[in-house]
Amino acid sequence: MELDDLKGAWAQYDKKLSENLKFNEDLLRKMNLNNSKREMQKPLIYELTNILVLFLLFVYAISASIRLINEPKFFIPGFIAGLICIIGLITTIIKANKFANIDYYGAPILKIQKDIAQLNRLVLRFRRYELGLLPILIITLLPLLFKSIYNIDIYQNIKLFTFEIVAILGISYPVTIWINKHLYDRKFKNAERLLAELEKFEKEE
Repeated sequence: MELDDLKGAWAQYDKKLSENLKFNEDLLRKMNLNNSKREMQKPLIYELTNILVLFLLFVYAISASIRLINEPKFFIPGFIAGLICIIGLITTIIKANKFANIDYYGAPILKIQKDIAQLNRLVLRFRRYELGLLPILIITLLPLLFKSIYNIDIYQNIKLFTFEIVAILGISYPVTIWINKHLYDRKFKNAERLLAELEKFEKEE
């Protein structure tokens, strides 16, 4: 009878141990997935903010260009700036959609890792285009800004025009590089590390 009691106690202990292990596994999975999702939230918020900024810039560039339609030296650059904003809007919407559609809780770990890796490559590819278009956006938008806001023809002051371009690019590029490093590259690495830990744990079971 005592032996049966001992066996029953061991069986109950084994059951509780299995339940605890399953609970710990589920908890670890949830924590790592939550943390991975949290890492991707800041880039998503930044992309959504960019959508709003680019949309407002597009509206401004096109509306200001239309008001200056009889002055081609302002209308044409303004129209080009509007087109660049549209390109930026398209790439930003694509990225935001990819960030938002990662299924952290319904997909296998390998699928999540693949989606994040593909998104990382997409961000890097679009980054080259965005950095290349930035000087063109500034060069085309500045004359429109000075004319529509201050009624100044900046083309008549090449030194001021050049200084403004250099100053804005001198600020924009370091800020953009910093944002890409801390808000994208680091977040991607953190998410990939968390998912790799979870994948390793599941393989060891």
